[in-house]
Amino acid sequence: MFKQNFENVYWFLIDGLRPDFLRINGNGEVVENFFDELISKGTMFNNVITAGSGTFTSMYSIFSSLLPSYNGATGWAKKALRNFNQEIFTVADYFQLAGYETFMYCDTDGVTPVPMNGFKVCESSGYAGGHVLAHTNLTKTERRDRFIEDVNAWKGNKFIYHHTDLLHDLNCALGNVWKHEDYAKNIEITAKEFKKLYYEYFISENDLVIISADHGVILDKDFMQDGVENGERQYEESVVSFMAIIGKDIMPQILSKSISALDEAPTILHLALGISISGQGKDQYDYIQKRIYKENLYFREKGSYCVEPQLQNALKSDLYYVRDGDWKYVYGKNDPRCEWLINLSENKDYQINLKDKYPDLTKRYREMLKEKFEKRQYQYDSDLGFDKRKVKKFFSLIFQMKNVSMETLESLSNQGGGYSEIVIRVSQIMPSDYKGNYKIKIVKGEQESIQEMCEGEWLVYIQDNGGWSAYFLSDLYRYILLHRNENIKIVGKNYIAVKRELVETKYKKLFEEKMVRGIVHPCNGSVRKKYVLFGCGKMGKQALDYCGKDNVYCFVDNNQSLVGKEQYGKEVISFNELKKMSNKYVTVIATSISHAYEIREQLESNGINEYLFLDYGLL
Repeated sequence: MFKQNFENVYWFLIDGLRPDFLRINGNGEVVENFFDELISKGTMFNNVITAGSGTFTSMYSIFSSLLPSYNGATGWAKKALRNFNQEIFTVADYFQLAGYETFMYCDTDGVTPVPMNGFKVCESSGYAGGHVLAHTNLTKTERRDRFIEDVNAWKGNKFIYHHTDLLHDLNCALGNVWKHEDYAKNIEITAKEFKKLYYEYFISENDLVIISADHGVILDKDFMQDGVENGERQYEESVVSFMAIIGKDIMPQILSKSISALDEAPTILHLALGISISGQGKDQYDYIQKRIYKENLYFREKGSYCVEPQLQNALKSDLYYVRDGDWKYVYGKNDPRCEWLINLSENKDYQINLKDKYPDLTKRYREMLKEKFEKRQYQYDSDLGFDKRKVKKFFSLIFQMKNVSMETLESLSNQGGGYSEIVIRVSQIMPSDYKGNYKIKIVKGEQESIQEMCEGEWLVYIQDNGGWSAYFLSDLYRYILLHRNENIKIVGKNYIAVKRELVETKYKKLFEEKMVRGIVHPCNGSVRKKYVLFGCGKMGKQALDYCGKDNVYCFVDNNQSLVGKEQYGKEVISFNELKKMSNKYVTVIATSISHAYEIREQLESNGINEYLFLDYGLL
């Protein structure tokens, strides 16, 4: 069924790289760099319409070939990713089923930019977004070196996804206004570092290489302020992205007609594995090889973060985009300022609104959106006849606690590593909450009988509730590979893992804390200091619950009437007091987004650089 048309497949994602800032794309004002050199060897799509807004929703759509409303990861916040439908096969799933070892790396730690299911080996720098540049040599870390060593050492076929955040982090250091000239210089820096990274991998002429971006970026304006003043707009410069494919028999060319980011997965899988997958994207193989192009309508969705709190819903999309030739229609469900009809062939982006001049066309697009996103008649189904329930399991996670917390379930159910199942006794949870979840097996009986019901090659006994590292199963899989020729039992602080047929035999006990990351604190696994929460309002209370009372020293607030008092059982101190002791703690900004950036400036202008934004997406 599968063909292995390339020995290995390397996918490099350059976060936030605009195609119009590449020399190969005809921009004579920018300096030619390694991206141009590499892309010129293959086919480049320079007009890719992104399906989601930020990195996460964009990439989850690309990897599933489904719009966010169809794959479940809707909105703008990270917590939306928890709702991704894990029965969907992703790009990594297909490569794993085709016999490829699957690897994923991201420069930043935290929520991964693509779905983890399907990846066996996952890694990150270990530093959260906004802290990478301060702690690394332009994202180069020991973890990245080890990851690349693992990739190069693997002798079989492999699929590698490497997400580079350097350009994004360099730009974020500029504040809310990214100027053209600064952005161009940051691309030069990124290209030089990427060249070093590229040659660290042992890439050959028999491999397929993909270079792409997740979304565009807005330049020369305060994008936060613009969203507040004008309503959330889907500017073309933030919508348009690119994808380049380099490999044998793929001709050097630039294809400028519009395609959807949803088309990326079907096209790559056709080229690499010779298969056609079910999804909303279209296979662009004929466009590459025969220049046969079919016109299409393109949809995009996002969630707003610049509207009033009562209108925000992080788990739903409320901003929509339709591209029909030169016509562009944008509709904001909760904001009347966001309905625009634009003819891009006659007017510049957001200059003239034609919705009143062409009411029939406006109504047609609005009805089209309603049909597509409210009724959602599309049903995911793999044309290849696969079913996640039938895929062989590598891990069976057996919970041994009296009760299983939501935090534990959520932090383990979305993990990569070999395919896994979660085995829970009826008495440990409310069974109705997980009806239909293919990963969760709810059973009756004692430990001995439960073991017989497990399908996994390895039994992993989970002994504690908590926020588990996103890399736990990947670490465990890597550790098992290191000792695959031994009879071993891996004993961790919060788990025990043993090969199924060795449960009753003699084995060697192994545990290395640095090799397998178990329970970690949900804010940031690399932080060992206690937290000071900046803001003691409603979000401060949420932050306290989120971080855990034992991990929080106190609150700090700019409201002097609260200073010296107790809030939620913790003292409230002044900002002046914080300045005196800031080196002993990590400050967590726990206010609304509109105030968070003001507090960031307050902290940095006073020399306090060790701080975190409360992860709004996880609340």
